[in-house]
Amino acid sequence: MQDNRRLEQIQLARELRQRLESLRRAGVDRLHSPLISPEIRTSAVPLALSVVEAAPGPSAPTHPAPPVRAVAAPTAVVPPPLPIASLFREELESPDIPVAERPAQLAALAAEVAGCVRCPLLASTRTQTVFGTGSASPRLMFVGEAPGADEDRTGLPFVGRAGMLLTDMITKGMGLSREEVYIANVLKSRPPDNRNPFPDEIAHCLPFLERQIAILRPEFLCLLGKVAASALLDTALPLGKLRSRWHRYRGIPTIVTYHPSYLLRTPSSKKDAWDDLQMLMKAMGLTPPSRNKA
Repeated sequence: MQDNRRLEQIQLARELRQRLESLRRAGVDRLHSPLISPEIRTSAVPLALSVVEAAPGPSAPTHPAPPVRAVAAPTAVVPPPLPIASLFREELESPDIPVAERPAQLAALAAEVAGCVRCPLLASTRTQTVFGTGSASPRLMFVGEAPGADEDRTGLPFVGRAGMLLTDMITKGMGLSREEVYIANVLKSRPPDNRNPFPDEIAHCLPFLERQIAILRPEFLCLLGKVAASALLDTALPLGKLRSRWHRYRGIPTIVTYHPSYLLRTPSSKKDAWDDLQMLMKAMGLTPPSRNKA
């Protein structure tokens, strides 16, 4: 009896998840439902952040769930909800690693990355791999696309012109230091001529990045550019559709903004990127540093 009920719960959860995914692909990113907890029912909830208690407990009646009614997305940005249990959120599965043990685990993973030859072309043309740098217990982690020439030469991410701009965004814009955050890329090796990463290269490198995130356990993620957003959020939506809203990567509140390289080419988009950072700072409880004029 209990086994049959558990199977029914699993099937119901699967069907609801498929329904939510179909709504998301159709462009519906917020919904109202009587199943959503009262604490967050006052505003429409992003599908990517939805908290849905769908499966009844062992003693609950197994009546069909009420239908979910999709509604148009509001214009206001919805901050990340409190971490409540969800059938549709992929949490990090590995146990939380003590901060004191993280540097050793990161070093071991970096050594594994350094010896990787899954992409023969990248392995044969790189000077060295570019693993990542920053705090072992960051509140915020930035993820970019791939190393460039300066990064390939130094072994550190974001040290060229785009890196200088990212540093300004972190220090002058957010009032943090690079040492307080963690910075990495999807690819750990430089693509020849700084071309865009190929899909198979992303697929080969993504597990390394996922393990980095699992070790670091950042409170927030900021994805820089379409490659990082597509890889971690598993979406084909354009960057314009991903900005100005919250996402979740395995339970971690995540925003998407323009890559600093794009901002160097398109300075007019810097205001949009600043809006994204302000949304992030508000959720983190940060205020921009004062700018005293001499």
